Amino acid sequence: MFNQDNLFISRILLFVLISILPFMGGCGEDDDHDHDDAPIHADADGVLLTVDGVEIYRQFEEKQTGSIAISVNDEVEVHVTFLNHDEEELHLDDIAGEDEHDDEHEHDEEEEFSLAITEYDTEIIDVHLSHDEHDEEEHDEDDHELSFEVIGLKAGETTIKLQLMHGDHPDFTALPIPVTVK
Repeated sequence: MFNQDNLFISRILLFVLISILPFMGGCGEDDDHDHDDAPIHADADGVLLTVDGVEIYRQFEEKQTGSIAISVNDEVEVHVTFLNHDEEELHLDDIAGEDEHDDEHEHDEEEEFSLAITEYDTEIIDVHLSHDEHDEEEHDEDDHELSFEVIGLKAGETTIKLQLMHGDHPDFTALPIPVTVK
């Protein structure tokens, strides 16, 4: 049975718990530590794929339109642009803080953004990531242009899983992107 002594003890425990909650973990405005060393994160809400400047696929939040369509033995270079919460281009250079972190983390892998493309049928398509394109003259103004090549191997349908990688973890994972080879 629940008696008066148990009720009194329960009230004391509740009072103690409520008293110590403000001192337990969490980050508030008045905390004495700063978050300048917190890892950076690309807060992407969507992705846009283009081929030769023409939009072929768009995902924003959970809505997607378009697909990648190629012929057998054809190869297309797909350019990738990540979208922010306003459905505008997310500038990865600004997020990586190139100016701010150059001296301290000049070659730090965690500061680099890259693409990962997985989970596709390797009998239908082959995919090659484009690497270090900023060395090419035509890409001078956009050092972090991300792209990949898709090669049609045989007729069929598959999907690809596209991720914006930040070091060894994804900052964004797109919905499965449909690919059709004719």
